[in-house]
Order: sequence, then structure tokens, then C-alpha cells
Amino acid sequence: MTEDNLHSPFLIVIWDHEVGGLRRGIVESLDEKLKLQLIEEIEPAEFFSFSGVEVKGNVIQFPMSKFYSCPNPNIFVLVSHAPSRAPYEFLTRILDFAIDQCGVKELYIAGGVVTSIAHSSPRRVFGIVNRPELKKVLEQCDVHTGMDYQTPPGGGTSLSNFLLWVAMTRKLAGCTLWVEVPFYLANHHDPLAAAQMLRVLDTRFNLGLELHQIEHETQKLSANFQELGNQNVEISRYLELLERGIMLSEGEVETLTKEVSHFLYTKE
Repeated sequence: MTEDNLHSPFLIVIWDHEVGGLRRGIVESLDEKLKLQLIEEIEPAEFFSFSGVEVKGNVIQFPMSKFYSCPNPNIFVLVSHAPSRAPYEFLTRILDFAIDQCGVKELYIAGGVVTSIAHSSPRRVFGIVNRPELKKVLEQCDVHTGMDYQTPPGGGTSLSNFLLWVAMTRKLAGCTLWVEVPFYLANHHDPLAAAQMLRVLDTRFNLGLELHQIEHETQKLSANFQELGNQNVEISRYLELLERGIMLSEGEVETLTKEVSHFLYTKE
């Protein structure tokens, strides 16, 4: 932990739609430790469409964009859906509040990237920065850097990288953090990915996080895959190939994704 951590407010951004259920795993752990407190909410009507809203457990999931503070005066958290219109104006609204009202000096955007690794493989975290001096900081947090990115005017990229570019135009240092998620867990909760991202954030901000619940979920997921492999020889072979670093064919990818999704849904 460097001295600047003690005096520079940071903003951690997590999008609701991230693969591997990252929003759930990361936010729940941060809330448990930091006791997040709602301080601001962006009015959804201006940026979100209410047609075709998602329903979970018979509850309508209205789009939201909420800022949280915590007893640690240096940490702010934004949890948000992606806007369905006016993305540049939406991201500008985020930074207006973060910079002008919270005094944020650095931006950290947590996300997931779908890869062909196996669920049992260690998760790597990759970082893209808008200022070169942040590379050294991230490397000390076990983040793989070296990827340079610059969003052209008008976007044309992921919302996270677009926000990183807008932050650069505001002279706000920041990075996007991308943790690996196995392709067949993209639509399910991946506790290993959430845990690795939390370790990075914990190292960077010295949060003192406890990951007991996520470790329990990891053990449960591993047991589920063991059961699935015992039931389905074909799926067991596909998983073994991935563990050995051997790519699957398009048909095998589709079959594995379908069978894993069906099995995990029966366990929820």
C-alpha cells in the first residue's frame, strides 16, 4: 500500500451485466466489509429504457445506477446497469459526481472477459490504463498489464473502456480490470473470478476483505462439476481437454455450454 492510498479518494465501478455474475460476488463482499451507504442515484428515465425490463423471482428488475460511500473516506463504489441511450452523457454524469462531489482522483472499473480456460484453472486479471504510471501500481497487485487502449471519439467499444477514455479526457487516472471467466460460466456465478478480482482490490486498497463465503461457493461449484462429470462422460472429457489447454471445436463448445447451464440451473 502506497502513501497516496491514504489521501486520494478512489471510485470502484461495477456494471450489473458483467459476465460470471461478478456484480453479485464483488458487491456483496464489499458491502459485508465496507458497509456501503447509498449517497446518490442517477435518474434512470433519462438514460434507460423501461421496455422489456428483466424479471427475477417475480420481481421486476428496474435499471439503476447508484453511488455508495463507506466509513473508509477514500472509497466510493458505483453499481450500475448499462445505459440504453446517450452513453457519453451518462458516463459524463458519473464522472461529474465522482470528481466534483466526491473528489475522486483514481478510477477502477471491474469487469470480466470470457476465455477458454477451465473452471478449475487460476483466474488471471488483466489491466488497461489511461496513464502509464498506473501500470507499476497494478503489477504490484498481480495484474497483467501491457495492453494499451484508446477509445476514439464516439465510443465503439465496451462501456468500461469507453468510461476509461472519458476519464482520460477529464484528466482522471484510471484503469479497467478484466478477470478471466470460463466461457461456460459466462451466464452463471463464477466465484473464482469474483475472488480473484476482490484480491486485486484488497491488495490495492488494503480493505481487509474476508472471502469465506466465496470460498464456500467455490467448493460447491467444484463439487457440482465433479457430479456432472460423473454423470456425463462426454462432458468430463471436454473439461479434461480444457484443463490440458486443448481447444474445443465449435460443436463441443456449444454442447459443453448447454449441458453445464442445464445442470447448474437444476442446482439453483
